[in-house]
Amino acid sequence: MVEATRSKKFVGICIALYVSYAVFVFVLLPMLLPDPVTMHRAIIAYQTRHLGNLSEYTLEKGGQPIRSMLVTFRGSGALSLLHNLSHQPGCYHHYAPLVAYHSRYSAEQHPEQALHELVSLYSCNYNQSAQSMLKSGMNSSSFRRFYGVQWESCLTYTHDVCWDPKTIEHICKLFPFINMSVYNLRLKYLAALLEKKDLNIRILLLVRDPRGTMQSRSERVWCIGNPDCDDPSILCKDMVSDFVIAKKLIEEYPLNFGIIRYEDLAQHPGKVLPQIFDFYGIPFKRKEGSLTGHPRVTELSDKESGDNSSMNFSDQQFTNHPPFEWITKLSADQVRAIQEAPHCKKAMQMWGYRRINYDKDFSVDSFSSIIRKQLFS
Repeated sequence: MVEATRSKKFVGICIALYVSYAVFVFVLLPMLLPDPVTMHRAIIAYQTRHLGNLSEYTLEKGGQPIRSMLVTFRGSGALSLLHNLSHQPGCYHHYAPLVAYHSRYSAEQHPEQALHELVSLYSCNYNQSAQSMLKSGMNSSSFRRFYGVQWESCLTYTHDVCWDPKTIEHICKLFPFINMSVYNLRLKYLAALLEKKDLNIRILLLVRDPRGTMQSRSERVWCIGNPDCDDPSILCKDMVSDFVIAKKLIEEYPLNFGIIRYEDLAQHPGKVLPQIFDFYGIPFKRKEGSLTGHPRVTELSDKESGDNSSMNFSDQQFTNHPPFEWITKLSADQVRAIQEAPHCKKAMQMWGYRRINYDKDFSVDSFSSIIRKQLFS
């Protein structure tokens, strides 16, 4: 009888503790927390305090943010670079904003609409794409991970709050640096953004050996059976198109357009990552403590705080797969199929990638897929 009474008391205490916890988490805590916009305003101010006053670069204060874009293909190896960009203090990243179009072909049926959506997002205006983009993006773990600061907001606030378009819009306007990664639109359409002087955008094209891209895609469930993804001829056709446009843009917009090979980035991240940040105009601290970035932000004051709040390049991470693992992972027949696919011979020649000839002496250890270091020399 005594044991039964003790058992009831124990159960009662457990229930009381559970109810108290639930009331605190679901009732009191939301009341005590500031709204997400106020929360992120404080976080950004703290994380970027070593850069001085950035209000003139925020839309919230009527300024113009420093805008940049990464153009690439699915399977190009960009995720580690995007991880660094999305975790840079003061940088808001629009990850795959054309995700609702599903493919480059779909977006190219409505290029003006797609461009209008991108321009709107650079002003943190979600009226044009909120429903389609966010609805489609919810099906992608990469989208949820990299888009804006939602991965961080959703740890504290409910899904409905952290993914609310109006909330996202107000948070976006707090950031001095707005970056974007675009997969589903060819460079020939995106080039029009460079003509918009009010955007003052910087575009970087990330290219990769088509054999490496196709090997990377072969490991992705979402790519299998998708002609726009698992057909090397479509990839190589786009690479040929991008090369022709890139050559013109390099000449016309030498300060606002650049190109980077994935292989160079993966092999030499300590050298190439700083170049990317410098090109974009997104400042960070090197080991010696000097603030670097595009001249648009070099006048920002460098207030040494003596702690780890500053962006130290030694803290950057780059953990992508080795750039040449396709050589051992793809069979000879698979490599031949990619090399002989329509447009691929031309694409590889244009972008400086060496073909493998299995009929001659071939050694994995001595083979180098890069023919020339300078693309446009």
